[in-house]
Amino acid sequence: MDSKHCLTEYDRIYMVITDRFFDGDKRNNGVLGCEYRPGQLHYYQGGDWNGLEQKLDYIKALGFTAVWISPPQDNALFSRSGDEAGYHGYYTRDFNRTNPHFGTEQELRHLMNEAEAQGLKVILDAQLNHTAGFLNEKTWNYDSAYARPAPPFDNPVWYHHMPHIRDFDDEMERRYGSLGGLDDLAQENPACFEALLKAYWQPELNKGWFSYGFAGARLDAVMEIPERYLSAFEQHIGKPCFGEAYTGLVSVNAPYQRAIWSVLDYPLHFRMHNVFYENADWSKIQEIFDQDGEYRAPNRLLTFLDNHDRQRFLGNAGDNYDKLRMALAFLYCIRGIPILYYGTEQAMGADWRYTDELVNDVNRQMMPAFDTQAPLFMWIKRLNEIRETHAVLFAEGEQRTLYCQIGDPVYAVQRRREGEEILVGAFNNSPIWQTRLLPLPNAENVNCLYDLLDTSYKARVFRGKLLLALPPFGARLLVAKTDSKWMPPPKAQTVLRFRCDCGWGNYLTVRGDTPPLCWERGIRCDTIAPDLWQCTLERPKEGKIQYKALLNDAVWETGENHTVQVHTCAENRPAF
Repeated sequence: MDSKHCLTEYDRIYMVITDRFFDGDKRNNGVLGCEYRPGQLHYYQGGDWNGLEQKLDYIKALGFTAVWISPPQDNALFSRSGDEAGYHGYYTRDFNRTNPHFGTEQELRHLMNEAEAQGLKVILDAQLNHTAGFLNEKTWNYDSAYARPAPPFDNPVWYHHMPHIRDFDDEMERRYGSLGGLDDLAQENPACFEALLKAYWQPELNKGWFSYGFAGARLDAVMEIPERYLSAFEQHIGKPCFGEAYTGLVSVNAPYQRAIWSVLDYPLHFRMHNVFYENADWSKIQEIFDQDGEYRAPNRLLTFLDNHDRQRFLGNAGDNYDKLRMALAFLYCIRGIPILYYGTEQAMGADWRYTDELVNDVNRQMMPAFDTQAPLFMWIKRLNEIRETHAVLFAEGEQRTLYCQIGDPVYAVQRRREGEEILVGAFNNSPIWQTRLLPLPNAENVNCLYDLLDTSYKARVFRGKLLLALPPFGARLLVAKTDSKWMPPPKAQTVLRFRCDCGWGNYLTVRGDTPPLCWERGIRCDTIAPDLWQCTLERPKEGKIQYKALLNDAVWETGENHTVQVHTCAENRPAF
């Protein structure tokens, strides 16, 4: 495949929801109060291809090589229940026409041409499983001329007329049932599948979505589609496809990488959730890496911290920027193609409410800013620079675990490739400094390693051992030599400390008057010592915060609210 025009293991992907990124043309926003309702996240917010084109230089400056955009085809205005608009692109009405809220065919072509000019590939989100929900269960007639898909998909014979999927472990129910009330396409119907193929690519006429120059496709809901149709689709379009299989099991996920080019690494995502949010042991993640042999190409897996269906990282992590920095470094170090969900670099945190459930509103807010000096922007830009500088190592090199101990917050891996220098990634998932002596094979004649995330730091190597100090929720990406110099941006942090022995099995949270704090629910504090708890914030940027501690987020401390000036440290002794 042509690496310039096709997705490869060398890429780094920035995922956007087109409607939530930037409004470049207010004329296509729709009817105010109808499908267009600013601030109401189940409806259109105004983002479009014109706006995305205006911000391609921002994405390029962040260091990405590819952009994954929302499905471009025309959608039903609303869900069948009327409580959600088709802003996300998954309520297809017409497979052969652009969504007018995103723009025209000419505007999409202009976006694609500008992306190519900037060296950015664009990934299509393809829908092969369903249309919008037009049909009632088991009915064979449409309610009206409008409440039906556009021809030729307005043929009820092309659909499975089955109830909603209840048991996703039941293959027949999963393949033939309705996903969330959407009309399930019958790919086994030759006319139906042929129409799908033509909608996406007609090479003899240079028509269909792939005539625009997309570099690959993300295939939605692949667990609901027989694998032979996924393979046939990829072969037809001639571009790499990666599937979305919403599963935590490698044994279920891996077969899809044999059917198509690759698959999203949901099993790893769920384990990262356990480790980074719930403080589970690193062995949870190691169990996933131990199964990499089941995949055809582990370096081709698509890895991510969060996305349009999951709570944002900062929302689940109590707005802990340090933990996000560590997790991002981990994501960029390990095997696979990293995907960043839009706005992570601008510290989007949704509603700062922990959840392990599917989310489709607060995690899809409008992009708040395009600040190229934001601390997280600078951090992610550096990670992209590291992936670019060591591209062959990350795309083709193997991954070996250097250190993983039960109950230990430190984890380390080595990336290596014959003829290339080694790279060591070490990660501390705890709120206190950690020092370790790690084994370092294949490092003959190496006396020290330099941290690419802080080149002023040098780790000593002695007789095959690496002596390493890791900061709280810190990460180091170490190499034997580097010509670059880079220091992380200074952190403007507000630190709230509480001296309190809570007793075994109890914990402290903090509530307050300024986001991310609120009075309705607390952010859990980190345990620094048996009688010392800490909450570290990097917002707000100015002013003062009023706050109080709670035991188990249920029992308020006695006395008046505390007040702290931002970017300072305050210590209190709460009584309950």
